[in-house]
Amino acid sequence: MNETITITKAKARLSEIINRLVYQKSKIVLTKNGKRVAVILPFETYQNLQKGPGQGLILAKKSLSGLDREIDEMCDLIYREREKERSREVSF
Repeated sequence: MNETITITKAKARLSEIINRLVYQKSKIVLTKNGKRVAVILPFETYQNLQKGPGQGLILAKKSLSGLDREIDEMCDLIYREREKERSREVSF
């Protein structure tokens, strides 16, 4: 759950906000004079962001596990359809 609140409200509700970050994995957007100026997020999320751009695929790997067969089938289908196509020369 993401919520947008003013810095003034965040100061008054800091303990509540910390609990929501820890237990609900919420993200809080802070505003000042109606403009977004900062985000408060769970430490675990922050650590994942610090791993760098190359870690995105590694972190996503678990969610993609088990798709190897489907991807292979999709590639085979693409190659079969390309072989049927006669309007242009295709080299493999």
